[in-house]
Amino acid sequence: MSNNRTGGWAALFLVGATAGAVTALLMAPGSGARTRRKLTRKGEEVTRHLIDTGKELIKKCEDLYERSGEFAEDATHELSAKYRALRDQSEQLLGEAEAILRRARGITVGR
Repeated sequence: MSNNRTGGWAALFLVGATAGAVTALLMAPGSGARTRRKLTRKGEEVTRHLIDTGKELIKKCEDLYERSGEFAEDATHELSAKYRALRDQSEQLLGEAEAILRRARGITVGR
């Protein structure tokens, strides 16, 4: 809930800042054509910035996706190795338990 409020305040701040900047440009002592050119230039700068930021975000997401795949693969290999070691140890202990049972049977039968 707190994030929604913070996001709302941030958006409100950005809208207010943008409105203030536009108002300042419109009230500036310059011709209408000059002011429109400034607004157009600023709009293009913002657009380029947003596009560049979007491209960076996509690149970071792709990198994160790639690293998460590598992490999952490494974890799978590690878990597989631990499973094999546990299975081998279990088979060895089972074999030892069977040998002990055979000896115990042999001792009881031999009495």
